[in-house]
Amino acid sequence: MLHWLLGLLLVAVAPFGQGGEATPAGGQGAGGKPLVAFIPIDGAIDDHRAGQFERAVDRALALSPRYIVCRIATDGGALDAAMRMLERILAVGDEDTELIAFIDTRAYSAGALLAYGHRRIYMTDQAYIGDIGVIFVSQDPAEPIKYAPEKLESPVRALLRQAGQHNGWDQAKLQKMTARNQELWRFDIDGRQHFVIEDDLPAFLAARPGLRKEDGVLILGKDRLLTYTAKEAVAEGMATALVKDLDEVYRLLGVEPSAVQRFLPSRHELIAETLGGWAPLLAGLALLLLLLEFKMPSGGLFLIGAAVCGLLFLVCQYWLDLVGAAEIILIAFGILALITEFFLFPTGGLLLIAGLLAIGGGMIFAFMPDSFQFEIGDERWRGAMGHALIQSLLALTVLTIGAIVAIAALPRTRAMRVLASEAAIDATTAGDLEQQARALIGKRVRTRTMLRPSGFVIIDGRDVPAVAEHGVLVPADSEVEIVGAQLGELVVRPVEAEARA
Repeated sequence: MLHWLLGLLLVAVAPFGQGGEATPAGGQGAGGKPLVAFIPIDGAIDDHRAGQFERAVDRALALSPRYIVCRIATDGGALDAAMRMLERILAVGDEDTELIAFIDTRAYSAGALLAYGHRRIYMTDQAYIGDIGVIFVSQDPAEPIKYAPEKLESPVRALLRQAGQHNGWDQAKLQKMTARNQELWRFDIDGRQHFVIEDDLPAFLAARPGLRKEDGVLILGKDRLLTYTAKEAVAEGMATALVKDLDEVYRLLGVEPSAVQRFLPSRHELIAETLGGWAPLLAGLALLLLLLEFKMPSGGLFLIGAAVCGLLFLVCQYWLDLVGAAEIILIAFGILALITEFFLFPTGGLLLIAGLLAIGGGMIFAFMPDSFQFEIGDERWRGAMGHALIQSLLALTVLTIGAIVAIAALPRTRAMRVLASEAAIDATTAGDLEQQARALIGKRVRTRTMLRPSGFVIIDGRDVPAVAEHGVLVPADSEVEIVGAQLGELVVRPVEAEARA
């Protein structure tokens, strides 16, 4: 267990991870050749991928590379994460560092959105690009895909226009990749082709007296989204060139593949991505083990288990850009409040309630992206809060089911009897206790362990699990009176407290 804790501590405090050997800054590598940084964008686009990408870009820019090559292979993902990544890409665009996209398979939806944030796009002959439809996808496969309202589609079109203005891509074609209900027109004027999206058509015609809508050619009608094969994209000026592979891109840039600095996901990020799906289980187990330590003293074993699960949860969510200082402070305050209530200064449940609220709030926020978790006015906030509540309910389900099973079953296990007592223990089942409760009520016994509020009392030489009435703390070897039984535990009342009353 000590090795586990040390390993987790190293994960939490270790550096983010290196992206290769150090390279001289200033845009040049060995031999005066241009420095190239490589960043992959693979798989579904989500908040984790966005944070991963932003960190990789920051690390790459620290070396002042001449080029950043992003390999894009994705069918899309979350809109907010994709927009966040595109904004970061557009913020890079200066004359010292040029962004180049390489697509060897497909860049659909959010992938195409990101690709057009780059100055150049190289594609293999088998690649596809386009179809930036903003949609809602239900978890039920039978539910049809629903397109997002204008309020969500409008900022995407604005970002695409910005990408077109920034990098020289045709803005009308870009908008037709997402503007499903608008037509795309082409006008041939003075030997040049002009593409116009339906929204811009009135202004376009007004600026050219005598030109009519009928003089144009309808390229793509309504209810259609623009998508290109690699050859079509190059022919239409929506990609730079066809290449055989990534090495050919490097040759076009004048650099050897062996000299490229690769900024791949760190070990921490890969571990966090793997554990991300288990986050509700880890949170639920951490709370469950903490509860069991209060109810069934184990010599600290449950406490160590709670610390391991809690640390795994926090480290995982931190590398997924979901946990920051606010969540850690809330959860730490909640734990300290519980410890104070149970061991140091009982307040009649006030600190208990405050601690549970703080832990619950910290856990909910730990499932929300840090970038906008406190911005209630953000359009993404409601969806993120709904997801966080679902994840928190899953953790609460684990806690509830685990607590019921553990309280009913653990007192009967050999391991728990060994932990609880040096003597032989024959724990009583929940059913037996409830059946004997009427005969035991009013009987006075002594506590073998401290009740905080749970522990063990001695009845006829046997250790039996018990909980103090109203959650009060009862020292070991104190006289108590049995007043009932519930969930496999006797309910007892301190005799001294009764006498004072």
